[in-house]
Amino acid sequence: MILKTILSAFKPFRLISLVATYILGGGLVQYVKQMRDWMDFIQGGIFLVLIAISLDLLTLLQSLQNRKNWPEGMELRMVKETRFMTAVTAATFLTVSTTIFIHWMISGIVWQGLGFLLAAMIGFGVLYYLSRTGTSLRLFQILFEAGIFVVIPPAVAYFLQSQDLHRLLTMAVMALLPAFLAYRMLIYLKRFGFDQQNENLTIVTYMGWQRSMTLHNALILLTYLLMALIALLGFPLFLLWPVFLTLPIGILEIWLMERVRGGKKPLWRVMQFATASVFLIPIYLLGFAFWIR
Repeated sequence: MILKTILSAFKPFRLISLVATYILGGGLVQYVKQMRDWMDFIQGGIFLVLIAISLDLLTLLQSLQNRKNWPEGMELRMVKETRFMTAVTAATFLTVSTTIFIHWMISGIVWQGLGFLLAAMIGFGVLYYLSRTGTSLRLFQILFEAGIFVVIPPAVAYFLQSQDLHRLLTMAVMALLPAFLAYRMLIYLKRFGFDQQNENLTIVTYMGWQRSMTLHNALILLTYLLMALIALLGFPLFLLWPVFLTLPIGILEIWLMERVRGGKKPLWRVMQFATASVFLIPIYLLGFAFWIR
């Protein structure tokens, strides 16, 4: 039960998002100027994953202080053991991350832009932790998640290899952000009854069921509008056009959401798969195009 409780802190979709966007950033480096150092690239991925997992473990550590968050059937002794193992694991991961960062500093990799980016990641991490353990920032948790799992990773991958900001990086992140937010909105919608019953404040319980569904659909549409916009702004069309092959999936997700609005039973698994596809498939297609060019 202890291991199961610790593993429950891991958020698979968010970790997949982090790794996928990080690889996308590495692909952009490969496309623009070739990878300078593969070991730095690998270390960067490990660094980000360990930081993200540590944040979730620290959140679990905090939540277990409240008896109502204890897993059913878990006694005080097991809670203490779980908290101890969680603390040790988080400390180990943070130690490894710190070691990687010190190695970067000694090697002269940490330049001004990368240093600012890592400082921003620490800031997002603190806000993310506070939004999950407190109530004052909980409404903005979805934005902090987007910063940690979508915005920061590709930028770190790129800045580890280059000291100039490329416009394609900004464009790609800008277009992918709404799709990630749409998926997270869907998860909040799925948990709406539970969160409302337990008085958990989320963006969906604050906005309401109907307006949240509208926002979810708007974010799906915004994803493809931004893809079209960055094409007009100069993003190479031969790299971007395959992304629009996923548009029918986005339309399907909007139809499924409108079907729920009309009173039909939600097909949550299908909707999760569709919304995740709107986010992850474009990352794969763009990343693949970057890596092979």
